[in-house]
Amino acid sequence: MLPDLNVGRGSSQPPPEDRKRIEHILRCARDAQRIVGDETAELVGKDMIRSRALVNCFAELGEAAARLTPEGRARTSNVPWSKVVGMRHIIVHVYWGIDLNELVQTVRADLPTLIVTIETALRDWPNTTP
Repeated sequence: MLPDLNVGRGSSQPPPEDRKRIEHILRCARDAQRIVGDETAELVGKDMIRSRALVNCFAELGEAAARLTPEGRARTSNVPWSKVVGMRHIIVHVYWGIDLNELVQTVRADLPTLIVTIETALRDWPNTTP
């Protein structure tokens, strides 16, 4: 069941679940970097376990992003959340069209910035338990 995205509306504070989602996004991004390492998309693609793990990282990252409330997204407003969620939709619904070259390029070009942005946001994020 999807969370009630109206929780926390009228308040500038995101619900505590958003911190957990952001932390999960950070773990997925770091995992994707470890999976790719210095390898090419071709070599990652030849290793079924690594390629499926990479796809899973992006699917989980996008799912967590899709469930962030507007208040949670506002804490990392420079992240293109609609693109993150859009990539998840492609991976989940058009799985036969996954382009490992694009995923590896995203790991190298976009995830470093995402990681820094999230780490910065988490420093000031309330650490409360739902």
